[in-house]
Amino acid sequence: MQGLQPTIAPFATSHSLNEYAGINSRSSSYLVDKLPEGMRSGITAKGSRIEGWQNDLTFSILQGKRGRYSAIVDADTFIQAAKAAVVWQEIEAKYVKASMLRSALTKAPLMPDRASSILHIWQSLESVFGKGPELSFRMSLSLAELCGPVASRPEIYSMSKKSYQDRSGVTHGKLAALSVDQWMRAWDLLKEAVRAILHRKSIPSEDELFSDLLSR
Repeated sequence: MQGLQPTIAPFATSHSLNEYAGINSRSSSYLVDKLPEGMRSGITAKGSRIEGWQNDLTFSILQGKRGRYSAIVDADTFIQAAKAAVVWQEIEAKYVKASMLRSALTKAPLMPDRASSILHIWQSLESVFGKGPELSFRMSLSLAELCGPVASRPEIYSMSKKSYQDRSGVTHGKLAALSVDQWMRAWDLLKEAVRAILHRKSIPSEDELFSDLLSR
């Protein structure tokens, strides 16, 4: 939200993968001789304790496009983030579904599976802005108008249409793999929607957004 990009952290283990390889066979006098010579000596299930700890998935700083994201959290960025948090608390007090966007904003980048992450993002967007038939078209228009004060309406509209196609492809099993760019598209859309809501200090209804669109 303040020019920093999230990523996931790895997990840690007490032994390397190379050390662990062959542990069950080494523990058996019958199987150990069937291992390649270089794997016959090492830790065994009887004489060693193997442990692994998943590092709690947290936000870390990832340098994004040049000039767009910063690798430093300065004092001004920290203060602005704190002010935004206070405003968002006020928004959630008025709009219950705002918590869905906050949840997606904090959890989606920490999901190791891109497909699940994109679905989680779109679930939150649809819970707030999804309404009626022609969902892709209506939501793209709504999000474009919502983000108008903080981003380019045509760009948001195009981003939303493409990301919704990604979401549909995942839902119907048409996408075998998702690229980082596809994930970033959904993430940027969610981020811009939250930025716009913070700017407006409210979540306009679809009718209000369409009325604003038609009045311009």
